[in-house]
Amino acid sequence: MDDMRGGLLGVWRVDRSGRVKGLALAAIPACAAASAWLSALFHRDAQHVSSAGAMTGITLGFGLFAWWNLLRVRLELTTEFIVMVNPWGTQRLAWSRVSAVSLGNWGAQFHTSDGFKYTAYALSDLASGTRQDERFADVRRITEAQLLHGHPL
Repeated sequence: MDDMRGGLLGVWRVDRSGRVKGLALAAIPACAAASAWLSALFHRDAQHVSSAGAMTGITLGFGLFAWWNLLRVRLELTTEFIVMVNPWGTQRLAWSRVSAVSLGNWGAQFHTSDGFKYTAYALSDLASGTRQDERFADVRRITEAQLLHGHPL
């Protein structure tokens, strides 16, 4: 975020239930891996050590998946850009390109003057696709102020 010159207006992440699911997705295999390594300490044979190693690999995979898809996802509004960090990539959208904002089933949708829509998945519960009307009200307020006056309310 060092390349952002403007001030930060707001940051939204996946809601609490999504973050809890992401943490559980990472923590449950981690507990199993810890248990496997504890078992390998008491039973020092190749089978227990290889099981613990395999469980560690699985834990790393689940942890990376949870972080990439739920825990790192966010929407940042700065005075110059809209930054949408989604599971498949990061989009930086200048305010000058934005014409409107709406709320879809998968998050805030920023409409551009050339007809494209960019969705910020941080305003959705990624596991169930439910809408985030209450959190969207803050995004809409800031967006409308930026579009009308070039500064937040």
